[in-house]
Amino acid sequence: MKIFSFLFVFFISSFLLFGQSPNELNETFWKATITGNTNLLLKLKIDKDAFSLTSSKGSAKNIIGTKYVIARLLRKVKQPYAINIKGKCYFRNDTLFLEGKYVSLTSKQNFKGYISNDKLTAKMTRNRMVGQKIPKQKRLSDYYKITLKAIELTEDKLYDPALIKDKKWKSFKKDILKVSKKVFDDYEFQKAYNFRGQSLPFTHYGIMLIPLNKNTNVSSKNKNREKFKITKIDSNTILFTVKTFSADAHEIQPFIDTIRNLNPKNLIIDLRNNPGGSIASALPLASFLTDDTLYGGLFLTQKYFASHRTLPKPEEYRNFTKFDTASYSLIIEGIHKQDGICLVIPPPDKKPYKGKVFVLTNRHTGSTGEPLVYGLKYYKRAVIVGERTAGAMLNGEKFKLTDKFDLWMPTATYYTVDGKKLDKRGVYPDIEVESDKALSKVLEILAKK
Repeated sequence: MKIFSFLFVFFISSFLLFGQSPNELNETFWKATITGNTNLLLKLKIDKDAFSLTSSKGSAKNIIGTKYVIARLLRKVKQPYAINIKGKCYFRNDTLFLEGKYVSLTSKQNFKGYISNDKLTAKMTRNRMVGQKIPKQKRLSDYYKITLKAIELTEDKLYDPALIKDKKWKSFKKDILKVSKKVFDDYEFQKAYNFRGQSLPFTHYGIMLIPLNKNTNVSSKNKNREKFKITKIDSNTILFTVKTFSADAHEIQPFIDTIRNLNPKNLIIDLRNNPGGSIASALPLASFLTDDTLYGGLFLTQKYFASHRTLPKPEEYRNFTKFDTASYSLIIEGIHKQDGICLVIPPPDKKPYKGKVFVLTNRHTGSTGEPLVYGLKYYKRAVIVGERTAGAMLNGEKFKLTDKFDLWMPTATYYTVDGKKLDKRGVYPDIEVESDKALSKVLEILAKK
């Protein structure tokens, strides 16, 4: 009997020391990190063979703000949590196994993981998650302090000082300072800040997470293939897909040279879903399509708006510093030092393209791509087919807030060669069709000729 009692006490003691039951994990808080450096605060609930990991109560409302009730009524937002992971679970060998769905305000993924020794490990469709149990619910950073710094930087660096006196900025400032005291994790903070930023009278503004690691294993050759692609439609037609302008001139130039050598009668440039990038890679393409020097519009800086109350007339653009070099660093230097920079598109060093040009666009064609689209349309060098572009054309720069967050904000605004603003407006196509029908429409046009 004594031996039995001893073994029983030993078993119970060992379980308490080394084991863990579902009841002990129920109603616990977890600090989890998703690939990409996003810290989450999640609450774990277990009910028999079901589990849920959710963001803080009211997190979806914190992000969406005053539009939350309408979004819920219209079923555009189907849950009160910013992040809700739920599914089935089972306990085996001191390990809790989890399998279900990860649903946030911005994505849906499969979720499969386990909890052992107060540590969470999970694999999702596109991400990985690791985490650990924490004693209580608490904010993972001082988001109010970070917001104060972001506001200070904005009011110091924004291209037009008049904008910080605008009622939209004042409303944004008051609201985001209030919300920054309520949010609990990186996801809530970033989404809340950026969602409210959409109401401001300018784009290229928001909080960005700094990735922990950058993948350096992909060769530059493969990276270029991801950015640019040439497809031969037939003996007379080439499709040049430009997925991004986040590249240097030397990255896009080999593709331009290939098109020059092929010399097709028809060139289709696909800029659908191209979010923009650097003017450095757009200039060589624009230059390739002209045999004369063209003016591509004007960037106006904080220095200009600090001393001028009215905009310059298009005929005065040529009085500003001219920029015709495919170099991002040089254009940023000019924006920091000059009142404005006039973009000049020089003819190419080699033979320019003389054939017909069509450009495909949609509502996600933004930033650097928009002056190119507008210029080709204005100078009647291309037929634009598809949807109106994004209307997101300013010069944006990153400013460091913390070791984890950057502030992305506009330091110069842009006006077209004939004095029009593209930001928040976009470029209308010559032929308007749905995005996925744009290429077919061009091929239909060519088949009739």
